[in-house]
Amino acid sequence: MKRIGFLLVPGLAVLACLWLIFMDPAKLNPDDPKGKATYYTVAGPPTATRDGNDRYAYELTGYTDKGKSKTLRFSASKPLRQGAYLKLYATPLRGVTHWEEVTADELAGEAKRLADDK
Repeated sequence: MKRIGFLLVPGLAVLACLWLIFMDPAKLNPDDPKGKATYYTVAGPPTATRDGNDRYAYELTGYTDKGKSKTLRFSASKPLRQGAYLKLYATPLRGVTHWEEVTADELAGEAKRLADDK
């Protein structure tokens, strides 16, 4: 009986942790910023156009409101306006899940200065 307990308890703990990480409804909704890191960037030219589904691939450097930078890869169904300010929502596992164009006034903190320098 103790052997079953030694296997069952850690197994249930692992399953509970996996459920919390992967099945959080807020993380599954791409438009919901809850639980996602927010990055700001300036749109540049697409790095490639994918054949077959006609999506435009982008690889841009995004900045948090505290100035931390990260290279972000995502795709869009239409070409982004070059020079447009973008707000990107990213998760560690799925990458960029949602983006939206914002005005220069909506850029947060340190991201505004870093994006303007670019």
